[in-house]
Amino acid sequence: MTQEETQSKRERKKAAMRLHIVKAAMNLFRKQGFENTTMEAIAEKSEVTKRTLYSYFPVKEAIVSAHWIHTTEKNAKRIPLLFKLYRSTHSRLTKICLSGVQRIKAEQEYARITFSFQLRQLGNSAASQAESEFVQVLISVLEAGQAQGDIRTDIPANELALQIRQHFTAICFMWLANPDAFSLDEHITNAVECFINGAGSSKA
Repeated sequence: MTQEETQSKRERKKAAMRLHIVKAAMNLFRKQGFENTTMEAIAEKSEVTKRTLYSYFPVKEAIVSAHWIHTTEKNAKRIPLLFKLYRSTHSRLTKICLSGVQRIKAEQEYARITFSFQLRQLGNSAASQAESEFVQVLISVLEAGQAQGDIRTDIPANELALQIRQHFTAICFMWLANPDAFSLDEHITNAVECFINGAGSSKA
């Protein structure tokens, strides 16, 4: 076995262990609550030592963030189906963002924990992985839109994707702070509409 093959096998084992711990922890969080679950209980449920657990996740919030990242990665694999079902960049972006909204609404507590944790970890590559996955999905949609002529090409797709992500994140942060203040679906839909068509009046 080559050194590269050995490293690849080691990385797969580490990834499998991370996912094993995340699944065990999320089961505990859902059963007895995030605040009531200790790192010791997670180690016991995962059948690993506390030292091993802390080598993967220094705090509980990091586990929730890893859960969010894993789900984001799985959702990213559905992009080919999205392209088949939705033909315009507008409809694709709206679908992606509203799918994210539904997930946030379904898991408000974990969304709040994840967003807060990632905000504190700005600049940390692992913490920004979930956003990176989301941005990569946006880039693929925007590049396709540029190729088919319904998105401007003078601004790179990655810059456009970051603009969407910033609007999406800001709106979701505000909604999580006060879910009764406004309709998250409506605000996200309007944000995509303004991104695609601009905020100027057609009479101007």
